[in-house]
Amino acid sequence: MAGTVDLFTPVHKGLRSMIYDLSGRLQTNDFADISATTALVTDLENDFALARSAGCRLCTLATHAHEEDTIIFPSASKFADRLVTTLIEEHHDLTQRELAIAKTAHELIELPSPERRVEAGVRLNQMANTLFAAYISHMNKEEAELVPLMRERLTDAEQAAMQGTIISRFPPDRLFALLGWMLPSLNVTELSELMATQKKGAPHPLLKAVSDLCAAKVDTARWSEVKLRVGL
Repeated sequence: MAGTVDLFTPVHKGLRSMIYDLSGRLQTNDFADISATTALVTDLENDFALARSAGCRLCTLATHAHEEDTIIFPSASKFADRLVTTLIEEHHDLTQRELAIAKTAHELIELPSPERRVEAGVRLNQMANTLFAAYISHMNKEEAELVPLMRERLTDAEQAAMQGTIISRFPPDRLFALLGWMLPSLNVTELSELMATQKKGAPHPLLKAVSDLCAAKVDTARWSEVKLRVGL
């Protein structure tokens, strides 16, 4: 029987929402305003720390891709070697783009004149848009091509074990920051399935913490429907 676990799409939905939000902020920011620009650069780094990290404890340079490379891809390469090789190559390219954006952002806030910051802001937006397009295309490929293969070749238990390993590497604050993007990005069925799993197996304090986060972040009507379906 084909598996049902999807290790990619729920997290990717959260990352897409984070990218959309950051893209909107970048294109509307007044780079002549040094205070607003400094705050944006700080948040951009924090956002990329989430987008690029699925368990980094000590730095903002570890990547979301690292968890896929080290936990998911070794198993997937046994039946999808060419695809996995391509995805790893794309991970390396994404990392270089991200580092270049971080460097450009830091250089931008050091510029002395508003005019030069505005000019640099245009370049930063262009770099970010190119990255975002590549990042979204990459996630689409993982979902369209790798998820079906993994469901066909791996059991739910095997994929759940990988998921558990990934989650175990998250510090709590980083985990809940990422959940803060992911939970409101899920549809009613996806969120209901997630919460039903939590209700069945999670310790009560964790279930309450995730439920409280949903109450704060998820659309009120959607969360009400989830609670009704799951019996929360």
